[in-house]
Amino acid sequence: MKILLVDDERESRSFLANYLALQGHTVIECDSGEEALEVYKENRFQMVLSDIKMSGMSGIELIEAIKSLDMEPKADLVLYTGFVDVSLAISALRAGAYDYLTKPINFEELTSILERVEEHQNLLYENKVLTEHFDEKLKEATRDAEQQLTQLKQLVAKQAGLETIGVFSAEMKNLVKHAQQYHTDRTVPVLIQGETGVGKEVIARIIHYGTMETPSPFVDINCAAISPTLFESELFGYEGGSFTGGVNKGQKGKFDIAAGGTLFLDEIVELPLELQAKLLRVLEEKSFYRVGGLKKIKTDVRIICTANLDFEKQIEEGMFRKDLYYRLKVGRILIPPLRERADDILPLTLMFLTDFSKRRGKHFSRISEPAAKFLLSYQWPGNVRELRNAMEWVSFMFDDEELKLEHLSNLTPNAAGNLTPKGTGEKTETKSLPPDPINLDKHIDDLVEEALRIYKGNKTKAAQHLGISVRALYYRLERIQKNLARKN
Repeated sequence: MKILLVDDERESRSFLANYLALQGHTVIECDSGEEALEVYKENRFQMVLSDIKMSGMSGIELIEAIKSLDMEPKADLVLYTGFVDVSLAISALRAGAYDYLTKPINFEELTSILERVEEHQNLLYENKVLTEHFDEKLKEATRDAEQQLTQLKQLVAKQAGLETIGVFSAEMKNLVKHAQQYHTDRTVPVLIQGETGVGKEVIARIIHYGTMETPSPFVDINCAAISPTLFESELFGYEGGSFTGGVNKGQKGKFDIAAGGTLFLDEIVELPLELQAKLLRVLEEKSFYRVGGLKKIKTDVRIICTANLDFEKQIEEGMFRKDLYYRLKVGRILIPPLRERADDILPLTLMFLTDFSKRRGKHFSRISEPAAKFLLSYQWPGNVRELRNAMEWVSFMFDDEELKLEHLSNLTPNAAGNLTPKGTGEKTETKSLPPDPINLDKHIDDLVEEALRIYKGNKTKAAQHLGISVRALYYRLERIQKNLARKN
């Protein structure tokens, strides 16, 4: 952050400035309130940190002057003093101070204030930019109401990360329809289940944003990434003095931040058992207590959770409460894996490939028939995420107008167990599959022959390119020769 530090005591000011610089902040020093006010008018600061008692303009007079300026967004103003005086602190807060510190400054408390100020300033700046952008779009679209709505939807979709979502198969179109239906009733909790990489968070965002008309808060928590000891305070917040190391005046939790919007609990099965009962109570009563608090706080938050396909098994093993599970699955969406949605594979491939190609100045615009057959036969254990990553790699490594089979060689050696054609041993009907059965061995043989052609018969280099041993390459060549002999 850019911080304006004001103190008429040079040694005290320099010591504090050095500490702030070590924390990665840019610090401008002033030795008087009058000088600081002039500097503030010419620059944008995220924070003003000032002593209260100074010769000339006091810290309180400085923040009153800053507050009166027509500048947005304004800096957060934090005052400090060596005089422990309650009335002085009250005066500072009434004048508009964000927080108040006493000397000698507790650096842990200062660090906590810096973190909160940085988060607050980021929100203020994003809100300013977003508001200005909305106004701009609204002015441009006044001639045509339909165009206005389209532009606003695009703007919110980009902010929500939904700009390049591809929905092509009948299964996914139906899922999106259900998601948009859940959007209309915020009281219905939704449980989204599916394998890793199928796009559970994308569906959660569709539920939250709907048709993009309401940019309300979307607050996500990865339940597997927060330690059980911190989870309750992270979720519900805490009152000042609740535990050692906490902020003196307490802190709001994710339920407070998500008020009026959505709280997204990713990997809900990782929620500590002792918190599951409290979450159930929140869902039932629409209220909660902060850690160490006595006042019940009303909440208006939509709950969306994700879980893997083993969720029910984990419930039977006692890792998750059944009553909470049944409460969460009032609205339930099960996302099928990509290998069961053949109609999505090629359109998603082309969408990701052309998107990454545009970013890198490449020229991919279509998919060859052999590459298409391979993509349809591949099992995609990492689902849509794996497909997206694969296309990003292709656009980085190659430049062509057509996606060819040799461009997909990175998928072959790393996932040999997943190269069996879908539907082996069972009958599968899919419109996107070619009418002829897919001969996977032939695809692999073609890859081998193409590698040898590229490296002009150098078997060592061809094997390295394919990610296999030279011995395995000789085995494959011997097999190719035998197949040719049988045909002749």
